[in-house]
Amino acid sequence: MISTNSAGFLIYEGVMPLLKTYITILIGYTIARIGLFPPAASRSSSQLTMNVALPCLIFSNIVPAFTPSNISAIGPLMLLAVIYILVGFVSGLIIREVCFVPRNFWQGIIIATGMSNWGNLPTSVVQSVTAHAPFNGTTDVELAVSFVSIFIMVYHIFFWVFGAAASLQWDYLPNVPQGEDANRRVPWNEKPIGGLVYRLLCSRSPNSDGSSRNTPRKLFGGKKNFASGIDEEHKSIPEDEEKCDNMDVSPYPNTLEAGTAAAYQQEQDVDPDVQLARRVSRLSTSSRYQPLPVQRPSQFDSTIVSPIHSHNSSATALPLPDPEHTSKYARYLPTWLTRTLKSLSVIITPVTIALAISLPVSVIQPLKALFTDATASGGPDWTGPDGSPPLNFVMDTATFVGDLCIPLSLIILGASFARMSIPKRLSALPIPAMILVTLSKEVMVPIIGIFLTQAFVGNGLIPKDNLAQKFVAIFLSGTPTAVNQLVVANLYAPEGGVDTLTAFLVVQYTCMFFSSTALTAIALLLL
Repeated sequence: MISTNSAGFLIYEGVMPLLKTYITILIGYTIARIGLFPPAASRSSSQLTMNVALPCLIFSNIVPAFTPSNISAIGPLMLLAVIYILVGFVSGLIIREVCFVPRNFWQGIIIATGMSNWGNLPTSVVQSVTAHAPFNGTTDVELAVSFVSIFIMVYHIFFWVFGAAASLQWDYLPNVPQGEDANRRVPWNEKPIGGLVYRLLCSRSPNSDGSSRNTPRKLFGGKKNFASGIDEEHKSIPEDEEKCDNMDVSPYPNTLEAGTAAAYQQEQDVDPDVQLARRVSRLSTSSRYQPLPVQRPSQFDSTIVSPIHSHNSSATALPLPDPEHTSKYARYLPTWLTRTLKSLSVIITPVTIALAISLPVSVIQPLKALFTDATASGGPDWTGPDGSPPLNFVMDTATFVGDLCIPLSLIILGASFARMSIPKRLSALPIPAMILVTLSKEVMVPIIGIFLTQAFVGNGLIPKDNLAQKFVAIFLSGTPTAVNQLVVANLYAPEGGVDTLTAFLVVQYTCMFFSSTALTAIALLLL
């Protein structure tokens, strides 16, 4: 019998779960390339996965797994998830300042470095690994998936509620250059952080006559013109420049670029992440701005503020519903209450509803006994005529539907890779930034995660004998960028505007095969 601490066993345990994961992704890639899995099927499958299968998977795993004795695991795992995200954001900021990054990816690189895929990929690997020694079979599988769901919840809060998804539109504002103009290399003092440092140094540096030097003009901002996107003739017209400085992006545009009119009329056919991103985008802008009056167009406006077309759009322009008339009851409520309710509505998704139902049911023993056997955790022994709990059929149904989540999600992921467009000129890609982001997400953050997990175990925040919790805490520190970012970025990007993000994703998911194998082996060795 092979020792569970031998190098061969650890490598085998790290590779085998990834093999079936990548084979499933390859199946999705293949059927999409040969036309058997078109975009419409992918959108429908995404809705099914996110709105039905994933909530069922979460419910069927959380209810039997969590008990009053282990519910305390939520706190440490949420803290670790927040730390992983914040470390990623800081890494993305640093990489953006020191490396060449296309101008239309300055915000995208921060989100790509901070937000990770904590859904289908890690859940698949965790299910496979925890089903074998040294884990406790089915019990640890359910616990592990429940622990992954805590990371999923933190991801949704940061990505949708805290505005990470909405911030992706900053890279595609009218004053941000696109295409070849976005690849113009800029000096360090024209980047956001570098510009702040440069202005601070210049404001404190005295001139030869002893007077203080004037602060240079603001080099980066949401309402200022980017130097490469403005012709010299416009810079010499103060009236037009003042008009542009006073302009802002209307939170309620009158038209929406879309593929077809039917696509807008049948909103249920749109990817659920796209629907949620639209809601977040509208809410984030409506809470700060009022609708702008229609301005008379000028030569300057037509040059600087050019329309941005969706990656999959045609010339069809569709009216958006007026947000001021979305609810006939809104005018009877205070403004602050309306804004609060709108903000809270963003987090009301099938996933969060499943979490809100599952967690109380799992720790309230009389409720838990209705769905599953709760005698081991001190609950009542309620059974029906067949010897099963009265609502056991609900648990069986949730388990049956939830089993669909992982393979279908991986097929969708492979299909999304098949539809990606990689830039033909590799010299135009930010190769150093791509390498550093991959090293940050799959080397640096996992090292931090290993030390933090060991520290949490040493201080009693994570029980030493809870192998599933320790493994999840370590493994989820090294996952690549979430594909949801690609879905949301396509809402705002012009033609070819997400090619840079595509290249980053391909590099990370290719390297993940090796980094996740090593991370799995290290995690098993430290258990």
